[in-house]
Parts: sequence; structure tokens; C-alpha cells
Amino acid sequence: MTLKLLKSFLKYITIFIVALIAILLCFYLYLISGSTKQGDITWHSCYRPAYWSWFILPPPTSLQCATLSVPVDYVKPDGKHFVIPLTRLPATGDDIIGDLLLLSGGPGGHSLDMSTTMGSDEYSQAIKERFHILGYAPRGVKPSTPAIDCGGVEEEGNAKAYMDACIQHTGTDILPFVSSKEVVMDLDSIRQALQNDTWSMVGYSYGTKLVAKYAEHYPKALRAGVADGVVDTAEDLETILFNQQKHAQIAFDGFMKSCQAPCVFDKNKEPNQAFLDTLNTIAQKDLKDKDGKVIDQKALIGVFGESMNDESAWQTMHQMFDELIQGNTDTYDFEKLIAKIGEKSFSSDALSIINCADSAPKLDKDDYIKSAKAIDNQSQFDNYKTRPDDEYLDSCYYWQWTATDDLNENLVNDDTPNLLFVSYEYDLATPLPNAMTMAKKFDDPLIVLSGQYGHTVSLFGTNACVDDYVSRYLLDPKSDFGDKLLFCAKP
Repeated sequence: MTLKLLKSFLKYITIFIVALIAILLCFYLYLISGSTKQGDITWHSCYRPAYWSWFILPPPTSLQCATLSVPVDYVKPDGKHFVIPLTRLPATGDDIIGDLLLLSGGPGGHSLDMSTTMGSDEYSQAIKERFHILGYAPRGVKPSTPAIDCGGVEEEGNAKAYMDACIQHTGTDILPFVSSKEVVMDLDSIRQALQNDTWSMVGYSYGTKLVAKYAEHYPKALRAGVADGVVDTAEDLETILFNQQKHAQIAFDGFMKSCQAPCVFDKNKEPNQAFLDTLNTIAQKDLKDKDGKVIDQKALIGVFGESMNDESAWQTMHQMFDELIQGNTDTYDFEKLIAKIGEKSFSSDALSIINCADSAPKLDKDDYIKSAKAIDNQSQFDNYKTRPDDEYLDSCYYWQWTATDDLNENLVNDDTPNLLFVSYEYDLATPLPNAMTMAKKFDDPLIVLSGQYGHTVSLFGTNACVDDYVSRYLLDPKSDFGDKLLFCAKP
């Protein structure tokens, strides 16, 4: 190619690149220029710079963002305020029913991008056509502001310093007002700001607690409510943790039984001991992950715990342990990366503090330790070391305020809307008995994924049976399924 042709070629390439940049810039400016007014809320494109920090991955171009200011203390509405982030995925059809709010788990998670995790099957599509899908970040949970912040101090084995750091970085004027009681009031503030007479909700895990309480306190404002992975609102924190550890052991036993020959765990040993021996063998290899951190028993339990409640991930976990025995960290590194990405949209500080604000036990030191030991003893597979008594004192032992949960509250009456409950038969986070208790309390249907291990499923496109029931209910809350107890098998 001659020099003249080369210069001509580069000239046209430069013109093409400049034109492309101009086109993309024009598209971006067009994308962020639009806005939609809904009541007191003005929806903008989530691609505006003010909203970039809300998302790990780029959101759909149709996703809209907004914020709402709510009082820290509803008794003092003129005092400090939280800024609550909101998102909306507009309905794609014409015959729109209204707004559907998704409530994430935790506490400590937000649902700002949860609409993007909905399935692409006919059931989820039917919901996207008829509803504007809303997400939000609860008070105290990033990116709401102010957010609960404990300064990077770890809670485990350091609870007093952890709580001191939470107070220092978040403030005593904020911490007492991050409980679910205030969050439920925030939800109705959002509804009023949107000028909705009624709206619908799907709550996952901790979000089911919010759905249930909202149904009790604002019965005429809730059109439909799905509770998937059900919290029993009459249980105190001790009972919740006790049952979670009990069912964690059940899930672990299922995991060990699923290990096919040749199994990395010694089948001739008691399962808990076989697992702990494998952890010890791996720890003795002094392996390090891609971040240079030692892969010890604590690290292994942490990665394993992320997947133990998901039966579909068990084979990967077996593969991971088998590779580690051979000195290969590939699967471990990948699983840790996935967990790290998930942590960016979840606040462990908010998890601890909101649980304390809701139901911190009021026990003396000896009784607190005794209770914590009883909880710990419900699962044996993770007891890789002996813990001193003081390590059983967690952040809630040092909580200075009165917990706000009213465990005896029951406002269910004839005006309470029909709800729909969903539960796996084996769920360590929110065990099936929780769902059975709540379905009986509200006298509403319960869908059970029989013989299956897992946690939350609705509208993810992974179980058509569940999604069929859920979508039919959301489209018509008075749907009659013919029975109050419904079962869905493995797909």
C-alpha cells in the first residue's frame, strides 16, 4: 500500500470513528434526556451519571431511576432524612395493572436491579407486560444514604469493637431507626409518593417479612403479595438462628449423600468428621487463592456456605473440594469471585445491624452464651475449632436499644388481602415450617417444592410450576387453585 493510499485510509477510519462517537454521544444524550412523572416521583434514565454507582453491571436501557426522601424518625418528620433509591422497569404491554415492587432478601440486600433477574419464560413475560417492575434499596442499605457502615471491622470474634465501629461510623441518631418497622412505613411512603391507591409485591426471604407486615398494617393498599422463602414473623432471633442451624445440618447431610464415587469425602467415616478431615487436609497444603489469601478451614466454610442451600450447586462443590485435595484452586477461585461480585450488592453490616434493631435478645452474658452454644450445636459440620465463650457474644449482645419486633402482633382480619406463600421442602435459611405457620395465620395458599433443596424461586424461570401459580395469582389475586396446599416437583 502506497503512502498516499495509507493516509487516505487512515483519514476515512478517523472520520468513521469520530462519526461513530458522535452517534453514540447523541444516543446517550437522547437516552438520558427523557423523564416520566408519576405522582411526586420523577423517573429518569438509570444511565444518568448520578445513578451509575447503583449497579454492578450496566442496567437495561429502559430501566428508570429516582429517589425519595423519608424521615429517619417518623415521629419527627422534620428531622433527618434517608434518601431511598428506586428503580422502575416500565411495563411492555398496554393493559397495565399497576406497580409490582420486588423486595430482596437479607436484610442487607437491595432490589434495584432485581427486575433483570426475572426469567424470560412466558410467565415472567406476562408479568413484565402487565406491571411496572419496581426495585428499591431499604433505609440504611447502600446505595441508600446514610448507609449502615461499620468501618471495615469484622464482627466474628470481635463483636464489641464491631458495634463500637458501627456507632462511630453510622451514628446513634441513625442506628435505632433502621428496623423493619420503619422499612414498612417507608414502603407506604413510596406508594403514596407514586400516588398509587394499591400496588403489588413479591418478597424474597427477608422480603417476605416486609410483605406480611405491610399486608397487616396497610391491608387496603396491597393488591397482591407473594412471599417466597418465608420468614415467620412470630419468631425471635434466637429461634430463627436455631432453626437455620438445624436445617443447615439437614442440607449438609443431603450434600454429603449426593457425593458420587469416587467421592472426595471418606464414606467410611461419620459425614461431619469426613468433611472436617477433608477441610484439615486441604488447609495443611497451605494453598493460596488468586488474591494471595490462605485457603484455610474458615475460608473453605465461607465459600461452601454460599452454595450449600442450592442443590444445583452441589456437584460444583464436590468438584471444588476434589480439585483442592489435588492442589488445584481453579473452581475455588471462580466460586469466590462469584461470591465477591454478589457482596457488592449486599451489606453484611446492614444484615447484622437490622437483625439487632428488629430482635436483639435481652439476656445476661451467661444466658446469651448458653443460647449461642445451643444454636451452634445444631450443626456440627462447621465446628473445625473450639471457640472461647466470649466469641459467642455477637453484635446483638452489645445492642443498646430496644428491639422493635412485636412478636405477638397479629392484625390479620377480613380486610387483609389474599397472599401466596412459596417454600422449598428443604430450605436452611427459611425452613418450610415457617411457611406453613404463616400460610395458616393468613389462611392463604402455600406452594411447596417437594423433595427439593433451595431458597426462593418465583419468577426466575427455573420452575414453571411455581411461576405458573405465581403469575396467575399476580394477574388475579382472587385465583382459586382448588387447594390451600400445592406441590411442585423438580423441573
